[in-house]
Amino acid sequence: MLRLITVMAASLLLSASSYATEVMPYGTFNYKMSHDQDSSGNASSKLENNSSLIGVDIVDVALEGGSGISGFANVEVGLDVDDSGSNTFDSRTAYVGLENDGGAAISLGRQSHPFTNVHKTNNFEVYGGSAFWKYADRSSNSIKISSGPVSAMGIVDGSSGESGIDVWDVSVSHSMSSIDMAVGYTDDIVNDISYWAAGASTSVGDLSLSGTYSIKDAATDLSAMEATVGWKAATLGYGDKEGTGTYYTVGLSHGLSDSLSVYAEYQQEQLDANSNDLEHYSVGTKFSF
Repeated sequence: MLRLITVMAASLLLSASSYATEVMPYGTFNYKMSHDQDSSGNASSKLENNSSLIGVDIVDVALEGGSGISGFANVEVGLDVDDSGSNTFDSRTAYVGLENDGGAAISLGRQSHPFTNVHKTNNFEVYGGSAFWKYADRSSNSIKISSGPVSAMGIVDGSSGESGIDVWDVSVSHSMSSIDMAVGYTDDIVNDISYWAAGASTSVGDLSLSGTYSIKDAATDLSAMEATVGWKAATLGYGDKEGTGTYYTVGLSHGLSDSLSVYAEYQQEQLDANSNDLEHYSVGTKFSF
């Protein structure tokens, strides 16, 4: 079986190169030592994987006839480098699509939600980013359409009893000078829950600022807000998620080269359902290519 997979992969790459296809592999090896407290306040230390992944982008598949349309595809998997579970490879994204010369694109498969584009404060390696209401980061059975600053995605999973789209979301992004802004909306039709969010980030020299505000619109509306401030290698974060708790995060990151970096982070959680303040810290290293 391994030999068959190897032959098939080699054939795919050879075929792609013969038709002027550009194949771009990428990945991240991320490993950390963490010291975390559970909900009872008991602490434990662990050396473990931190969301390592590997992927391949395939682009510039020129179609015949000079139509100005090209194809693209992507496969990305999470790597369980500790081999601690039953799946060494965990599917993250896998999709195929078409794009015209104007930048409009349509794709099908397992894809990232446009709503995640709004989350401007998810900029720590281990902690932070907890005070954000969302449906999901990625979903299967999806179709995505994007053009310029607008990206929309629908999910038709066939398991909910709905006759059409089960979930859809849309985001609109805009850059003005040094400020990046985005707004998003997700409608979980099956469960009658919707999500709203707005985020913005800016940088001035070595100073970076970002903020995100989100709402979960269900039987009872719940809101969440996050803010981060960065100065050179240091980043401070604060998050407040209604009905969950508040989060204080400190992170340090230093690049040893263009590909290799080291980091250290600390987070204190004040959870609504727990009378104890929980503390966590991690140190780790990341290599990206």
